[in-house]
Amino acid sequence: MEKHIEIAGQDYADALSFQKRIAALRRMTGEQRLMLAFEMWRTACQLTRDGIRAQFPNYSVAQVNQELARRIMIANGSTRIISTYNQNPPTN
Repeated sequence: MEKHIEIAGQDYADALSFQKRIAALRRMTGEQRLMLAFEMWRTACQLTRDGIRAQFPNYSVAQVNQELARRIMIANGSTRIISTYNQNPPTN
């Protein structure tokens, strides 16, 4: 029976495949790891935008981006900021 390891949403069939992935990341330069992180961020944002569009098909691009920003803030524990903003929105 194979033992599966899940780390940060990635399923590894065994400890060896996990160790190989870690070794590959360690061989990368700092710049390469940073570029990988940026690409992962862009992919996560695009997947979230696609989900928002599916959930709210009538949203404009601006509304989709606003909802994306709201979700990011909530994920980062910034709900207090959102609550304050909603109670006292800035005036132009």
